[in-house]
Amino acid sequence: MDLIERYEFKYLVPERLIPEIRATACAVGRRDRYADERGVYRIRSLYLDTTGFDLYWANDREQRDRFKVRVRTYPGKNSPVFLEVKRRVQDVIIKSRASVSADGWQELLTSSSPAVLDKLPPHVRKGTEKFITAVHRHDLKPRMLVDYEREAYESTIDRYARLTFDRKIVCQRREKLDLEAPLRGGWRPVDHPVQTSTYEPVCVLELKFERMPPAWMVALVRRLELVRRSFSKYCYSVTAQLTLPEVRGARAEGGLQL
Repeated sequence: MDLIERYEFKYLVPERLIPEIRATACAVGRRDRYADERGVYRIRSLYLDTTGFDLYWANDREQRDRFKVRVRTYPGKNSPVFLEVKRRVQDVIIKSRASVSADGWQELLTSSSPAVLDKLPPHVRKGTEKFITAVHRHDLKPRMLVDYEREAYESTIDRYARLTFDRKIVCQRREKLDLEAPLRGGWRPVDHPVQTSTYEPVCVLELKFERMPPAWMVALVRRLELVRRSFSKYCYSVTAQLTLPEVRGARAEGGLQL
């Protein structure tokens, strides 16, 4: 099991500011090694929640201690599937992550036989059990599939510091343990001005670090006068789906419990 503890500060940044921010990132670090020839890679996450969308509401109300449960993959790559429990305690992010086979992750989550878990290496089993325990304890089911493009940089002068741009964030409702999606159709945009309440298109900038932000991050935020924003891709996706006319009708008829 991988256990990550860090801070994540988010900003909604106009595209016109990206070149200057990118130049800073390149001056202190390098592009993520998993990026393609365009410097980006895709991320797709299946979020789980309760029937009453309790995890959504905990985030919407900004509870001091809250968490998300998701299954993550990287489309277009020969990638395993990652079972993640991401907890937030005030400003601290604590994420546990288990890497499992892309061919067998559904069986891990649905099988009642201990023998399925016994086949996993000890470090993978620990993270998988943590994920499954959260699913069973809260009776979590698939709710939302979220897909987006990430441009990422990692610092070479700090022990741990990352800067990422997330764009083209789209979502669709999902009720099955399935990460596949049609190439066209079925997606609802999330990061458009109507959703983000901005006057122009923006991308999601994330600054990630341990303990204290590096001096170059502090200088960047001050120079561009960036303002932190709460931006949960899962929560914005739920909101985006609820604004669809057909979803509003289903909610009025009692078809959507939220």
